[in-house]
Amino acid sequence: MARLTSAILLAAALALNFFAQSPVYGQQQAPGVVTAVQGQAQLTRPAVAKPTLLRQKDDIRLRDVVDTREKSGARMLFGGKATVTLRELSRFEVREETLPGGATRSTIQLNSGAILVNVARQLMKPGDEVIINTNNAVATIRGSMIYAESLEPSQSTFAQISGTATLNCPRPTSPTASLTRFTAVDITGLGADCNLSPIRNITSDFAALLLRPFQLPRALTGEGNGSQIVRNAIADTAVLSQAALTVTGGSQPPPQIVTPPPPSLLPGGGPLPVKLPGPCRDC
Repeated sequence: MARLTSAILLAAALALNFFAQSPVYGQQQAPGVVTAVQGQAQLTRPAVAKPTLLRQKDDIRLRDVVDTREKSGARMLFGGKATVTLRELSRFEVREETLPGGATRSTIQLNSGAILVNVARQLMKPGDEVIINTNNAVATIRGSMIYAESLEPSQSTFAQISGTATLNCPRPTSPTASLTRFTAVDITGLGADCNLSPIRNITSDFAALLLRPFQLPRALTGEGNGSQIVRNAIADTAVLSQAALTVTGGSQPPPQIVTPPPPSLLPGGGPLPVKLPGPCRDC
């Protein structure tokens, strides 16, 4: 009888192990989907031996790494409430965890290059967080459009296009900076040498210059893969990304802001006909 019981327990353990590793039963639902690719981008997945080309409608799973090549870009939608758009020569990874009470913390790890992150405040649940990490900075956003750049491990730049964000160095005792619409800050140094620059204003023309490299083809027009995240996200993607990135002649008059010199990291340029989002009235 003892041998029979042991055999049953062993069989049950093997069955559980099989289902846990099965693609159908053990695979975690993908939190993101690729909505646009321009040029060439690469997807590296921990469970896959070789990187693959990133394609429209590909799922983005936790711990996936996305790289864009020269003159390329990609946009992904996460949870139907946030988009991440990569500029050329950029690399990022997304992580997610469930907080006490059921809220979600999504962490976007920008390893190099530049990204534009759009978060729809009205689609976030109470307690939800979206965090952008670079090698030397942490930005917490909620209902915002923010530009993040990290061209060197010890130097990052953040520019707030709409909404608000809180920024600090990774060390626990670091002072914080609060970004509002059309403001920017530089972060230099690593570890104990990490420092935040004074917050500076940027003009609407300079904000348009930042947005220009993120213009990609319009989001998905069909739901060929039947994914629920795609079905729910088409309109959201258009609102979050294309409203700010579509070239148009009818943009809202910008507020009067004193023009500072542009960051040394970024190229200068004249006014660009890019529609900017309006001020966030409920942030």
